[in-house]
Amino acid sequence: MKQGERVAIIGAGLAGALVAEGLHRFGAQVTVFDKSRGTGGRLAAARLGELSMDLGAPGLNPSQRSALAALLPGASMPPLFHWQPIAVDFNLKPVAAKQLWMAQPRSSGLTRALLNGVELNTRVRIARIEFSDEEGCVLVDDAGTAQGQFDRVVIATPAPQAVSLLECEPALQRAVRTVEMEPCWMLLLQLEQRPDRLAQVEWLEGEHSLLQRLWRDGSKPGRSGETWAVEARADWSRRHVGDTPERVQAELLQAFSALCMQPAKPVQSRIHRWLYAHARQPVLSSFCSDDARVLVCGDWVAGGGIEGAIASARQLLERIRS
Repeated sequence: MKQGERVAIIGAGLAGALVAEGLHRFGAQVTVFDKSRGTGGRLAAARLGELSMDLGAPGLNPSQRSALAALLPGASMPPLFHWQPIAVDFNLKPVAAKQLWMAQPRSSGLTRALLNGVELNTRVRIARIEFSDEEGCVLVDDAGTAQGQFDRVVIATPAPQAVSLLECEPALQRAVRTVEMEPCWMLLLQLEQRPDRLAQVEWLEGEHSLLQRLWRDGSKPGRSGETWAVEARADWSRRHVGDTPERVQAELLQAFSALCMQPAKPVQSRIHRWLYAHARQPVLSSFCSDDARVLVCGDWVAGGGIEGAIASARQLLERIRS
């Protein structure tokens, strides 16, 4: 890789942000595009009335934090804040202690910090990549407008979205097409007051027909409000992926009420479907074109989850810099 090389990154989640930070530090001219209005991917936040809540992963566990620190030089490591929630199972029996780290006032602060100094274009949906000998890689958005000329393109989107961008690289497209991803329904709640049964509880997990886990988001560092995040099981989400948001919200709210042993009456609520939340087959044998002009990264490339996002970014940076 040459100094001053023009690199486009499609996707401002954790993997894309880590690649952007690493290439920017190496001397590349980095431009990031994302179809959303913010950054974060699985670390994204959502408005809930006057409050903001984390919409995806609850934080980084110790191994994830260590992997992040190993990838970033000390001066580049954004500040992360520790949270040890009071954790129980769905029968309110204590479970192993949870150790989590996150940015504040929302988890997407991590990706925003990583993208500091990088050109960021949000609310831009890249539709295709074109090549020419004179212009190199040209990104074209869904309105047909060229969004710039680049020497290299990194696709840091969920696998199904990457497939449509890889018409220019059939072999890589075939590999990415084999990746299967699972959905996940999430319910965000703001309550008037803390449920009595959960007065001493901040995290619940374990065996349940519908729920994977839930946590009191307002207990995290830098947060406020009586807010709860309710995450459905992957298998339940898969069976109900086509249900209306209203129906899913009603079922998740009923399950939450059953845990509280009293009807939950939220002041504000928001239901969200992560269509591509988890990778079922998350390892690729190849993640770049033969000439390394087009590369893919993301949690689904290297094992899934936040660990996969960090590992994928590390592998891609090593490949580009070699």
